[in-house]
Amino acid sequence: MAKILSNARRHTVVRKALAHAQKTAPKDHRAFVDAFREHAFREITGSGSGGGARSLGLRRPTGALLADDPRYLKNVRELAKRSAKAAKNARIIGGSAVGKEFPDCVAVGDDQQWGCTGTLIAPNVVLTAGHCLQLHTRVFVGNDVEKAGRTLRIARHVRHPKWDAHYNNDLMLLILEKPVTGVKPRALATTSLIDAAIDGRVVGFGTTDLAGTTGFGLKQQTDVPIVSKACSGKVKGKTDGAVYGCHLGREIVAGKPLLNHDTCKGDSGGPIYVADGKGKWFLGGVTSRGTDLAQTMCGDGGLYTRVDKYRDWIASASK
Repeated sequence: MAKILSNARRHTVVRKALAHAQKTAPKDHRAFVDAFREHAFREITGSGSGGGARSLGLRRPTGALLADDPRYLKNVRELAKRSAKAAKNARIIGGSAVGKEFPDCVAVGDDQQWGCTGTLIAPNVVLTAGHCLQLHTRVFVGNDVEKAGRTLRIARHVRHPKWDAHYNNDLMLLILEKPVTGVKPRALATTSLIDAAIDGRVVGFGTTDLAGTTGFGLKQQTDVPIVSKACSGKVKGKTDGAVYGCHLGREIVAGKPLLNHDTCKGDSGGPIYVADGKGKWFLGGVTSRGTDLAQTMCGDGGLYTRVDKYRDWIASASK
């Protein structure tokens, strides 16, 4: 996740930038995004987008852009409008520390370190990424691996049998020695709920800089616009797979919010939640990797394995 602004500062920036962008570009989604970012960078840094971008560690991409995808532009605008209306939910320009909302999101590691994230989907079962294979001896229940929490041992792990080095079927189940008490496992989202989502909430213990080198261990959250729900569309005549590097029918593509916040190293295996009409969160996908648009380790959108496509395997392998 990206660095955290104070709540008051974040809310002020979002409200001012949204008002400016709505006035500047009431109908043009791309112009809206550009106006929002320009104004927000100026608010944060006291300079224009060029100086602001450099001070935040950004660099201008030379290849394809998320802003080339009209689905991203439309959904990030909707996310901005909703986030600005909710005073306690302005996460589009900064990950915020998790309180009591997502205790099912756990850290995953070996006996020496923590390095991935996972989601409790049954009292004794954690779902994480298949590429986290070397980190499968323990999980941490809590919000900060450096502070109080519970550590549980893993009895066995089951990686999807068709996982490969191209991150196909990037899922793994961790069967715990003992069930986790006091935490309600997260229910899996239905296909219809994922297909209807325009954004999701990502949660994880990952690093907080674009290079993916610092900050692991604190559970954070941010809201992201969904670009492609099943890697099945096209961008300027190219398939989603060719543009983003996703796998057809089995992965969600979610773009970064209006500024530079995204899942990062250490968030692998963590959840992307989608909400139903009543605001209840369900597990929609598992964090796999960054998109092929990436100019840095983190910050150019992410790919998430859809859990609804693996219900049968999850049920059978959990026994």
